[in-house]
Amino acid sequence: MLNHRRALWLGLPLVLIVALGLRFALAQDQVPGWINKDGNWPAQKQRLQAFGERFKNSWEMYEYLQQAAGKPQGPTWTQMGDADLDWGGVYTRSAGGLEFDPDLQGPQAKTTARLTPAGLAVVQRKAEQLRRTGGEYDPLSDCRPPGVPRWFSEPFLHEFIVTPKQTWLINEMVNDIRRVYTDGRTHTPESDAYPLQNGDTIGFWDGNTLVAHTRYLMQGQYQRGVQPNTSEQTTVVERWHKVDARTLQADVWVFDPVNLSVPWYTRQSWTKLTNEDTALRIRYWDCRENANNSIQKQGDGTSDFGTLDFEKTPKH
Repeated sequence: MLNHRRALWLGLPLVLIVALGLRFALAQDQVPGWINKDGNWPAQKQRLQAFGERFKNSWEMYEYLQQAAGKPQGPTWTQMGDADLDWGGVYTRSAGGLEFDPDLQGPQAKTTARLTPAGLAVVQRKAEQLRRTGGEYDPLSDCRPPGVPRWFSEPFLHEFIVTPKQTWLINEMVNDIRRVYTDGRTHTPESDAYPLQNGDTIGFWDGNTLVAHTRYLMQGQYQRGVQPNTSEQTTVVERWHKVDARTLQADVWVFDPVNLSVPWYTRQSWTKLTNEDTALRIRYWDCRENANNSIQKQGDGTSDFGTLDFEKTPKH
């Protein structure tokens, strides 16, 4: 004899059964809302990591987030003064030093990325290079921009500008600006695209959270030291959120089938600096015109910044 619940299901039209099943699945599989860091952060971080691993690629994840947001409505000019959308001020990275994952403690900490054999081989070569020479050659020595995803881990001054159709993510280093287009456009067609340091980024607003997708990136590195490299197949999904009056954070999932066996999730954070006298400002960066930006190239092929002295003025 059929039990009561099964009899009810068999009596329903197939279309309704499917609809109810999908609704139940979504209820069990909801997009994690914004999660603030607290004492339970390791477990919450793993939840966000697992969320990214559900998707076969970053575009599938981005489309899922977009569909879950319903009909995203971007902010209007009259809303620019709202506290959640006022990202004004001068910021610096909150924590992490030069580690891409800010939760890591010190340059000797093992990366939290799960690497492919090719990705692991790169990290091992870097470790051997540092063991032999004590240094490395940094692409910034040529005054090249850090590129994405390294952009997230640079410690220099930042500004963030929100408008209805674009959001600008500005890093003082090498006059580096990322534009997130939120006007409904799609990515540049592949026939017209080529790899760029910051790639091509589009996004949408889910309430007061900016969701972004980046593709067409140049190969690079996450940061100096024993950290992974990135390939031209790297793509990124981000969720930006203003946590409080002084803190802006971003959930970042990096997808790279060459170097990563699964997407790499990190929580990035920036803190607004006190600037009552407005002395802090984003300045033009050119390695040739400012003694603070000079690069010391060593005989063994490594490079490093000179001793920084922000009181120093260029000599003419």
